[in-house]
Amino acid sequence: MFLHWFPSFTGSLLGEDFFGSRRARRSLSSLRRRGEVGRCRSWLLIFFALAFAACNNEKISVYRIPKENNQVSLQTGSGNLAPAPPANPATWSKPDGWTEKALSEMRLGSFQVAGTNNETADISVTAFPGDAGGVESNVNRWRGQVHQPTLEGDRLAQSWQEETVDGVPTIIVDVQTPDGTEKASAILGAVMRTPDRTWFVKMTGSPDLLKSQKDNFLRFVRSFHFPSTSDEEKPQQPEPPGDQVKSTNDR
Repeated sequence: MFLHWFPSFTGSLLGEDFFGSRRARRSLSSLRRRGEVGRCRSWLLIFFALAFAACNNEKISVYRIPKENNQVSLQTGSGNLAPAPPANPATWSKPDGWTEKALSEMRLGSFQVAGTNNETADISVTAFPGDAGGVESNVNRWRGQVHQPTLEGDRLAQSWQEETVDGVPTIIVDVQTPDGTEKASAILGAVMRTPDRTWFVKMTGSPDLLKSQKDNFLRFVRSFHFPSTSDEEKPQQPEPPGDQVKSTNDR
C-alpha cells in the first residue's frame, strides 16, 4: 500500500514543487543559515528506511513445524548412534595384564594394555543388530584404517582366519600399515555373527605391541560365551524336601 503513494509523496517533499515554491525557498534559506539542512535530509532518509522496512515486513511468512517423535535405530556398524543393548549379553574372560576402562554408549567392553616405550593398545567390544553392514564391508573398513586397499571375494576371505567360538562363526583379522608408513599401526579384529546381532572385538596399537599381545587377544576372543534362549529354557532340577537337603560336605 505504501508503495502506491510513495513516489508522489517523495516528489512533493523533494521535487521542484517543494523546493521551487517561495515559502520553501525561504525555509530552505533559513535552514541553510542555521546549518540544519543536512539534519533535515537525514531525518527524511530515516523515515523512508522505516517505511520500507514496514512494507517489507508485510511479506514475511511464518511457518509452524510440528514436533515429531521419531526414533532412529542403528541398523549398520557405522554411525554415531548407540545400538540397543543385547537381550542376552555375552560373557568373556579378561587376560592378565589388561586394564579395564570406562564403558561408553557404544562399548560393551573396553580395555587397555601397556607395552614398552610408553606404548598402549586399545581393546573394544561392540555389538550391532543384524549383520551390521556385512562382514566384508567391516573388514575392508578396518583395512582402510591402516591404509590397506579394499579387497573383494576370495582375495578378502584369504586375508582372515576362520574358526568357531561357542558355536558362533568367527573370523580373525590381522592387518597393519604398509612397510615404510611414517606412523605404523595395526589392528587385530574378530567378527562373531550370532542369530540376532554381530559382535566386534577390536585391538589397535603399534604392530610390535599387537604382535606380542596376539595370543592374549585370541584367548580373549575364544573365551566369549553367548547365552541362548535354549539356555534360559533348560528345566531346573527340583530341590529335594527339607529333610533330604544334602550337606555341602556330602560327597
